[in-house]
Amino acid sequence: MDAKSALINDVIKEGSKTFADFMGWALYHPEHGYYTSQREKIGREGDYYTSSDVHPVFGQLIGRQLEEMWRILGKGEFTVVEMGAGKGWLCYDVLTYIKGHFPEFFETIEYKIVEISRYHIGKQSEILKEFEAKVSWESSPVDRLFVAPLVGCVLSNEFVDSLPVHQVVVKDGSLREVYVTVKDGELCEVFDGPSTPLLEEYFEELSIQLKEGQRAEVNLKSLEWMKRVALNVKRGFVVTIDYGYLASDLYSDERFGGTLICYHRHTTEEDPFARVGNQDITSHVNFTGLMNVGVRSGLYTTGFTKQSHFLLALGILDTMKESHGDMGRFLTMKNLILPGGMGDVFKVLIQHKGLKDPKLIGLREMSEEGLMQEIESFENRR
Repeated sequence: MDAKSALINDVIKEGSKTFADFMGWALYHPEHGYYTSQREKIGREGDYYTSSDVHPVFGQLIGRQLEEMWRILGKGEFTVVEMGAGKGWLCYDVLTYIKGHFPEFFETIEYKIVEISRYHIGKQSEILKEFEAKVSWESSPVDRLFVAPLVGCVLSNEFVDSLPVHQVVVKDGSLREVYVTVKDGELCEVFDGPSTPLLEEYFEELSIQLKEGQRAEVNLKSLEWMKRVALNVKRGFVVTIDYGYLASDLYSDERFGGTLICYHRHTTEEDPFARVGNQDITSHVNFTGLMNVGVRSGLYTTGFTKQSHFLLALGILDTMKESHGDMGRFLTMKNLILPGGMGDVFKVLIQHKGLKDPKLIGLREMSEEGLMQEIESFENRR
């Protein structure tokens, strides 16, 4: 039985599901889920690319930022916990760079990967074989984090956007939730009252008033996850890299229909019922929500910026300069900071705990005009 037929049977048997329950089933079901399946999902043969798959410089610069965090924390024990490590290239590039450039830091670092996909754990184990003394794995439910209280950094790159979201819409002035049911043997959506009062409380806290007909996603799982992260960090940082916006932008008229999108073979699909279990389903991250729940849980905002700003501040142009003779390598790196592309779409949120107002090089102040001038100046020098 294929995934869609199995889900239809499940809905018929148990009744309608919230969209969040449907999305969780489609992505994480032990047998039929997209992320738990034995198929390639990332890269040329998969459905999408992440920044760590574009070029090793992404992981190298994160390694540079982690080394500064290590020094701020006193150059003692330092554990990195990466959430959902994909093929393992980010971990590989980070550790390779640190080993070659910061040997003292490399001696103290411990790297844990939280991963539920046995398929990905297998891929990661192969790629990270040379670092087997440094890397370990923990398998846990998608919204939990079972790691001993750590000193170091919790790192995620395109993890939060993969968490199941509730969908809501305003009809006749009331907030209605999207449910998934079966009609004439096919999956379809229906609208009913909110399954939890947390949905209305969510918008009240953000001071967001959705308009008539407006549809939006609510990622309650991400808020639960951030609370758990805060409990697990004794002293250190949380780095969240993902595509998304502050709440005022995320729920603006520009995204009146919401941000839910599916990916299959590097093409986008708006119908989440089209390839159940065989396509990624994702939505943009509400970074305001992550900041707010972080503060309530003892995690304070160190800074929030675009990926382009973060990578430029860490010195990506110096690395690009070294590759001037290799046009393919140069253009690949440029994709990470292009205005209107990955550099603008992806954001970097850094939070801290047990530290007083830490200053990080990746968050150094640079005006938007200054960023563009730096890129243009570099291009002219070439």
